[in-house]
Amino acid sequence: MSDQIRTDIKTAGGGTFAGGTYGDVTFNGSGTINGDVDTITYRVNGAGTSNGRVKAQSIVVNGTAGFNGEVQANEFVVNGDANVRDGAGVGRLVVKGNLSIGGSVAAHEVELRGFLRMGGDCQAETFTGEGGFTVTGLLNAGNIDVAVQAQSSAREIGGERIVIRQPAGTLGSLTGLLTVFAEKRLTVETIEGDVVWLENTTANVVRGKNVTVGTGCIVDLVEYADSYTPAGTAQVKEARQVSGAGA
Repeated sequence: MSDQIRTDIKTAGGGTFAGGTYGDVTFNGSGTINGDVDTITYRVNGAGTSNGRVKAQSIVVNGTAGFNGEVQANEFVVNGDANVRDGAGVGRLVVKGNLSIGGSVAAHEVELRGFLRMGGDCQAETFTGEGGFTVTGLLNAGNIDVAVQAQSSAREIGGERIVIRQPAGTLGSLTGLLTVFAEKRLTVETIEGDVVWLENTTANVVRGKNVTVGTGCIVDLVEYADSYTPAGTAQVKEARQVSGAGA
């Protein structure tokens, strides 16, 4: 980070501030920043809006936050509700509440405990947890392991290891409460990976070296290179062994 002196922003009631370089930004009441922000920590405990790009080492949203620009952070934790108008570049993204991102996301690690919506692609090394997600474009990660707690969807999913599971049980979490009436199913056009293990998934095409299609799955076509294991309750129209299937 820069060696320049950084002042802090801390609101207990409300306030409007200009963009700039700050030390710590904390909104305990409500606050708005007009312009780009470069800060060490950015914490919203009440309601906060940034009309510009936000760059921070750490962002924590415990209340309601709007980011009307791109977000760059080493760690971005959403315990409440947050909306990012553009895309995000994040080291570690943790979603325990609800997060909507208008563009694409690039992250080292995505930990899902709530609901995540993305208007573009999601590129990560790991994408794990339990909750729900909507990815308008491609979800691509080396390791994907998600217990689907809500109706979820993606256009395409790719990775080395892809596991989509039923939830182990009803959670006492916010996600569990919000999605108790929703169908806990993933709908996707294409899934492609080395190891693919699925439950409660509807897909047009599933490709992999080793493919397991478990309970609750509805799949039009499975293409596998080495092994294919269907559950008795899975609905698979066609399965065929091919060479070179998988990511």
